[in-house]
Amino acid sequence: MKKVVLLLVAFAFLFSSDYESIYLKSGANAVIKEIEKNILSDEFWTKKLQNLDVRYGYYDSKMLLNVVAKESKKLELFEYLNGVLTLKFTSDVLVGKKGDKLVEGDLKTPIGVYQLTRRFTPNDPYLGPLAFSLSYPNLYDKLNKRTGSGIWIHGLPLNGERDNDVTKGCVVMENDILIQYDKLIDYTKSLAIVYEDDIKYASKDDIGLLFAEIFRWKKAWQENDINAYLAFYDKNFKRYDGLELDKFASSKRAIFSKNEQKTIIFSDFVISPYPNSSIKDMFRISFYEDYKALNYKFQGIKTLYVKLENKKMKILIEE
Repeated sequence: MKKVVLLLVAFAFLFSSDYESIYLKSGANAVIKEIEKNILSDEFWTKKLQNLDVRYGYYDSKMLLNVVAKESKKLELFEYLNGVLTLKFTSDVLVGKKGDKLVEGDLKTPIGVYQLTRRFTPNDPYLGPLAFSLSYPNLYDKLNKRTGSGIWIHGLPLNGERDNDVTKGCVVMENDILIQYDKLIDYTKSLAIVYEDDIKYASKDDIGLLFAEIFRWKKAWQENDINAYLAFYDKNFKRYDGLELDKFASSKRAIFSKNEQKTIIFSDFVISPYPNSSIKDMFRISFYEDYKALNYKFQGIKTLYVKLENKKMKILIEE
């Protein structure tokens, strides 16, 4: 609890209201309540984001964003650092067929958000001098029963011969350009955001609302307010293991009924708009979670796939 108080007090000095006067008049708990009121407010977060470029999301740490537009066959590499987007590289690319990738062999480049998982030299010279693998299928794909694998960013055949300009689902660029790209990329700090056609930018209002909703969700969780907590989950929600909402809710009701005290801290946010053809205003959110209760502790990355609907965050998938 002491750590939480110190974090909140530090937060107060960063985004100061007249917290000193509140402290002198009413004590530390009154300061904490004032800070909590701020972080649960859409307006607070929108104001905090006002000088940041969040077109492709919000990132607490440096991130390299590979923005791929399938229709225009273009890859742009942006560096995101402290709210500033800097274009580092651009290239024409070859991609697969139009539409969402659904099954193995449909020759479509998947639409969505993917991590770059490794850099390697392909065994087949047809795939060029080097490649970067993408994390397709991600959890959203898997729970939607999408199949396939081996989606890469790679080069052209080393012998210069290629029989068509449509890939089997990969993103392909000229070999000399790929070598330039390799000098700029750090795959451990990179995401690929793949769009079908027109790129729909995230807005400060959307990112601000997501921050407020995440902390409202955390508050309900920490206070064992089961009804408020479950209100954040979409009717079609699935947990990482496929558990659906009714069974998930029953499990959480049993846990919350114990009314255990718990401490939950979120940090290192990664919030990305999630391109897709079926859900409007969808986002992938990950963060570091430090959870402590009497009988359970967890420290690690939590990932949510969410949508915004009627100014509310609805959790579609949780990992």
